[in-house]
Amino acid sequence: MKKMNKIISTIIIVALFTSLTACGAKPDTAASDAATSSDHTQQEEKESLLDPANPIKVTFYSYSLGYPTMKSGMEHLINQFNDSIGKEKGVVVEGVVDDYTKWKTDVQAGNQVDIVQHTFSTLDNSAQSLGFKAYEDIFPDDELKEQFAAFTSNALSLGQIQGKTYGLAFTFSTPILYINSKLFEDAGLDPTKPPKTWDETLAAAKTIKEATGKDGFGLAPDNGWTTEGILFSNGANVLNDDQTKAVFTSDEGVEALEMWKAFYTAGVAGLGTDKDLMQEFSAGNLAMYLQSTSLYSGFKEAAEAGGWTLYGGEMPGFGDKPSVPVNSGSCLAVRPDSDQKAAAIWEFIKFVTGKEGYTIITSEIGYLPLRTDITDDPAYLKDYIDQNPILRTNLNQLTRMRPVTIWPGDVATEASAIFMDATVQSISTDADVKKVMAKAQDQINDLLGS
Repeated sequence: MKKMNKIISTIIIVALFTSLTACGAKPDTAASDAATSSDHTQQEEKESLLDPANPIKVTFYSYSLGYPTMKSGMEHLINQFNDSIGKEKGVVVEGVVDDYTKWKTDVQAGNQVDIVQHTFSTLDNSAQSLGFKAYEDIFPDDELKEQFAAFTSNALSLGQIQGKTYGLAFTFSTPILYINSKLFEDAGLDPTKPPKTWDETLAAAKTIKEATGKDGFGLAPDNGWTTEGILFSNGANVLNDDQTKAVFTSDEGVEALEMWKAFYTAGVAGLGTDKDLMQEFSAGNLAMYLQSTSLYSGFKEAAEAGGWTLYGGEMPGFGDKPSVPVNSGSCLAVRPDSDQKAAAIWEFIKFVTGKEGYTIITSEIGYLPLRTDITDDPAYLKDYIDQNPILRTNLNQLTRMRPVTIWPGDVATEASAIFMDATVQSISTDADVKKVMAKAQDQINDLLGS
């Protein structure tokens, strides 16, 4: 009995000592310990919602699944998650082929839409009216910080609205100038030395047209994103800083669009929509094509099949001013309907925006790895990028990239449509650029109430 009392006394003394030690800890250490404990508890609670024996299904609406050049890579990304982390945690992601509108139709029909490969320009509208959630409101704080730490700050800012993340940058690129080596060489030009300015590009396009009869340059007026980079490169803007007024009809903006129109006036521009020009470049009928690296793998295969070599250069600039490319691509916008669904969605997002996920996205689709640390890591992308140096061109442009415009939520769809329609009319018809764009600017400012 005495021995038992001694043991009990020892336990009490140890417990009191431990308690007193904790009470005597420095305040910041105590706060840190409490925060860590809270974070761990939060993480454990989230993880406990998932059960490998009873997996939960998550829908992922992806427009990349609808493009032949991206489909297999995106399917590999989804399947790799389902076969690894998904199986371990109890999450099954179902890829849904999207056409940029299906997810919205399904939301409005009352169907559950969990993750959307969302474009940036209308993200504000989706956050306001279609049930998308801010990451900071539904995912664990400590894991968000860890995941975000690997991203470049300008990439993170793309999907942030009023200080919260409504879309994490996902598939992403800047426009590069693809070059067909054969057409360049047939015209006496060196494909390894792409033009650096718009004046040089126009001169090269004229030379190629005269020597080969093929179109020298392609950029579809309905491209939907590169247009803004041309305006930015000449010092113009689309909206003012607080996004309350359209300002694209400045002298710099009109000058930039008139430069682009000069390719059409000279008869050296490839004609048609973005889809038409993709086909023409793949077929070897277009010498230069300003497009996203998301099409790189398809163009590379087309070049090999056609017996020519694919080269690439940075987006041309105006005179000695460096070009200012915008980003193409998408972010991941989420709208979970339960805590369990939020936990499942987060597991998928961590994987696809992690090292393995971006290795698949870059090597099999062509988009940039937003985790640039893996581009020099032999375990991930170093060897691939060394073998495909055209991707370095895209990485070099990140330092001077500007985000594509996010139109204000309640007018986003209508305003962006007016801007694109006016651009198409200005560039591809005989219409006066300044008059057409000024009319569009007035219409958008009426929508904005400016």
